[in-house]
Amino acid sequence: MSYRRIISVVNEHTASTVIARYAISLATSCDAELVLYAAHDGDGKESVLHHTDRHLDHLLAVAHELKLRVTRITEAGNIGALLPKRAQAENADLVFYPLTPYESYGASLQRHTVHQLLRSVPCDLAIMRVVQLAKPHPRHILMPLGKTIRDRERRLTFITELAKSFHAQVTLFHLSAQRDAKGMPDDIARFRTDLQRHVTVLERCGQGQIGKSISVEAITRHNDLIVLGASERGVLQRVFFGNPAGDVMHQPPCNTILFKAAR
Repeated sequence: MSYRRIISVVNEHTASTVIARYAISLATSCDAELVLYAAHDGDGKESVLHHTDRHLDHLLAVAHELKLRVTRITEAGNIGALLPKRAQAENADLVFYPLTPYESYGASLQRHTVHQLLRSVPCDLAIMRVVQLAKPHPRHILMPLGKTIRDRERRLTFITELAKSFHAQVTLFHLSAQRDAKGMPDDIARFRTDLQRHVTVLERCGQGQIGKSISVEAITRHNDLIVLGASERGVLQRVFFGNPAGDVMHQPPCNTILFKAAR
């Protein structure tokens, strides 16, 4: 499997242009069509519209220079309601969505736009928190893994295509305490083997509090991108056991993507 049509959400924040560059790089590598997408609330401020349009103009020029098949779409309305419909109408395989400074994945009330999109976007979804504007081309990608890996094929496609597009190496960061006692689970071993066929793979192990272990590993090993899987824990599980992905996404040590496979 490879991506054929990719949507990248663009807004007034400069961080959205960084994630759009990820989408452009991935589309170039996969020979996919790219959609640069913006949604404005009806009462949007003129300065917001101006900055968004300027970002769209720049990204469109970059895509044309690379001879990408690209479409620019702007709609009026709430992006939480519009984006899932647009993804379905465009038959998209993947959507890139930039977290705004005001959004928090893992918030206790789960009312931010990002939570709505996690429930409603029908294709693969990559939600990104940008903290390093000067590093749009990752070379060292950290991918934490637990006891199991859900949606193995789709996660494998995403991390493989992303690493190939940037010529990056991937470090699989094993966080399960059972790994040392019982050996590597079969699905994790298969994932590693399949990934090694396409990109350079390193492996590390971590212990202790999961969110902190991920951040410390990223800092000490100079990783410039973390790719997390969306939490499968319910509300009660998050209350009692925490939400490591939410902890990392709240204050990441480097640019971080939360990946959720298609429903």
